[in-house]
Amino acid sequence: MGSLLTFTTFSAEVECADSEFAVFDTPGAQTCANYLAEYLHGEGSRTNLVNPDATSGCKVCQYRNGADYLYALNLKDYYFGWRDAAIVVLFALSSYGCVYLLMKLRTKASKKAE
Repeated sequence: MGSLLTFTTFSAEVECADSEFAVFDTPGAQTCANYLAEYLHGEGSRTNLVNPDATSGCKVCQYRNGADYLYALNLKDYYFGWRDAAIVVLFALSSYGCVYLLMKLRTKASKKAE
């Protein structure tokens, strides 16, 4: 699933609907960017502040792009998609290899029809 999600979602832009924004007013006459500066450089570094110069009605979206969403799913970089795709290929090849090996290891007694 990680490879499917990474290759289709990683570079997609996120456009939040009005119902998905966190909307709030800042205390005093601070701008949204000033009020959230510490948050946006720390824990909220993957969020999108839509109106940084506003002093009321600050709108924050949870994600900026698909990479931010995938980060929440523990797919932290684009190469995770290639890693997961390689795991799928190795699983498929090893499964076919095991079937082939087990077919070769059958004895003549087990091949007879009754």
